[in-house]
Amino acid sequence: MTDKTLHTIASRYTILNLIGQGGMADVYLAHDEILNREVAIKVLRPKLSEDPMTLVRFTREASAASRLSHPNVVDIYDVGESDGLHYIVMEYIRGQTLKQLIVRRGALDYREALSMMKQLISAVVSAHHHQIIHRDIKPQNILVKSDGTLKITDFGIAIANGSVSLTHNNAVMGSAHYLSPESAQGMMPDEKVDIYSMGIVFYELLTGQVPFRGNNPAEIALKHMTEPLPS
Repeated sequence: MTDKTLHTIASRYTILNLIGQGGMADVYLAHDEILNREVAIKVLRPKLSEDPMTLVRFTREASAASRLSHPNVVDIYDVGESDGLHYIVMEYIRGQTLKQLIVRRGALDYREALSMMKQLISAVVSAHHHQIIHRDIKPQNILVKSDGTLKITDFGIAIANGSVSLTHNNAVMGSAHYLSPESAQGMMPDEKVDIYSMGIVFYELLTGQVPFRGNNPAEIALKHMTEPLPS
């Protein structure tokens, strides 16, 4: 991106600063000049926009999330393309990720963990009601506001039931520590993959650590497939 592009997008969103980076996009804090509010804007990296599969994943995230209206799902405000840049404008959440909270505090009191899981489950039930499977439920994709409200974000590999399943470089998508055995085997996902991942998140909330660890994603995925979950 040029400095000019970084300054403003679609003649509406003034970029303030970079707040996050992912595998295919950068996330900026921006100011919506029309509605006079802070927003988060996810911008697909220009080189990746030339890859049809990546572009499908990016637009799928916008399509999946925009179909949901739930207090525990990050709202999507706008989707578009400007000067070759593909972007998604989202609700800006002040706070931290659930992963950051766990790293800082360790195991949580079970009552607090239950409260968080109720919010998470409510959001996922709503997604499943709309035939949307997230496929990448993990604490890094869950934002925690100062008042304790949870917000799920990053529907980048979410799929709608009946749609084509996407992989990246022939690899199973999702994060190995939270990956269901079915996903690790490359099977067509259904709602159960999200339920499994939520179980791993619950385990981590209660213990402060994930149940399976290894030197690489393949080793961790194998443990999910072959080893019983620790009590």
